[in-house]
Order: sequence, then C-alpha cells, then structure tokens
Amino acid sequence: MPSTMCPPNSRSSSSASSMAAGGADQAHRQPLCNLRTRRRRASRATLILKETYGSPRLSNKDDPLDELVFILLSQMTTGPSYERVYERLKAALPDWQLLLETPLSVISELIADAGLVAQRTNRLVTIAQTLAGDFGTVSLTLLTEMSDQDAFAYLTTLPGVGPKSAKCVMMYSLGREVLPVDTHTARLAFRLGLVASASAPAIDKELEQIVPPPLRYDFHVNAVAHGRVVCRAVRPRCGECALRPACPSGQRAPAPAR
Repeated sequence: MPSTMCPPNSRSSSSASSMAAGGADQAHRQPLCNLRTRRRRASRATLILKETYGSPRLSNKDDPLDELVFILLSQMTTGPSYERVYERLKAALPDWQLLLETPLSVISELIADAGLVAQRTNRLVTIAQTLAGDFGTVSLTLLTEMSDQDAFAYLTTLPGVGPKSAKCVMMYSLGREVLPVDTHTARLAFRLGLVASASAPAIDKELEQIVPPPLRYDFHVNAVAHGRVVCRAVRPRCGECALRPACPSGQRAPAPAR
C-alpha cells in the first residue's frame, strides 16, 4: 500500500513509545489530513484487511432479535463466555416469546456465566415486554420495514441498547450500510489517522463520513479481527501489520527486535 502520510503528527516519539508499551490512545488528539486523503486511506486499509481476514462473521446472527440478545450478553464479557451463554439460553428458550413466561430465576440461572445477572435478566424481559406491546409479538422483524433512521431510533429506546449495539443489529441482521464503532474500530481508525480521537462515542458519526457505505461492513468486522490479534490496545504488533506503510502510529512505533 503506498504511503499517504500527512504533515508530522504532534505526538512525540515518546508518546508513540508509551502507546506501544501501555496503550494511551484516548488521552491524545491528533491533527488530521484532509477528508479526501482520509477517505482514500480508509478504503485502501479496508481492502488490505479484507484480503487478510476475509471479513469474518464474528458469530453474529441473522435474526435481529437473536443478534440483540447476543449483543446484550456480550457486553463486558469475554468471547467464549458470552457465546456459550447465548447458546445455552437459545437452546432453553428457542422462541424469545418464552421470555414472557419463564421465571426470572430460571433466566438468571441460564445466563449466570455472563455476570451482571440481575441487570441482564431485567433488560431481556423488559425488551420482550416492550416488543410484545409495540408489535404484538416478541420479534424485531418489523424493523425491516423501517428506514435506517427509524430503526436506529427505535432500537436505542430499548434498555441497554446504545448507538454501537443498534448499528450492530442493523448491519449484521438487517443488511444496512451503517458503521458500528467499538473499541477495536475506534483504535484502528485513530492509529490510521482517520479521526482525531480514539473514543468510540466521540467518533461514531465522524467515522461514517470517512468510510464509504459499501465498505462499512468490511471495515468494521476486519478492524475487530485486526484489533484482537495485531492492533492491540497494549503492545500493538506493528511489525506484523500489513497497514504499517500507511499508518502514522505504526511508522512511529519502535522497529521489531530481530
């Protein structure tokens, strides 16, 4: 990938070393290239990452309510744990309508491994009650008839559902060209110089202006895959990164030991 560096970043080399050692991205703001350059860099990075990781599905679900339950169980939980908990809950309650009929104690026992049991149980049941009241059934399939704006607005009224969770449901299960911004996506975007901050809430709308709609799915899922194994929060493996030639942070990072 050709380098598309901009004028030198204001962060010093010592700041870059600090990032590599302990991860301090969110404490910094950085100057940015013009919008055209950042869009071009985002598109190139997406293509490289797609070649590397193949746009993995990341265990996400086709049905929007399945996806929402999966996301709610994943919050503040490790991958193996929430995937196991979701499968157990889904096996016991194959139709989410059963959330309205199952004792809270049984639901809590089914999801105990995920932690925050009372909170998660109450959210799941409240969402089921809300959907039944709004749609006459415990389902989110009617979102397919809504515009992006209306679907997003509805999802974010549900307990525990913020912008990232809403956009995950929309992207994975409704096929909408939105861009969820999690910690991996935000970190990669910041280190690539696409945005000025690594704070996911702060750059949520900004990043959608930089990544073209047709590339948003590929950018997100491959950023997550890349963030887990290479562009890690602590001690990123810049020496192994295919994006390093065009990454301001990667070029400032210490060369890998030989």
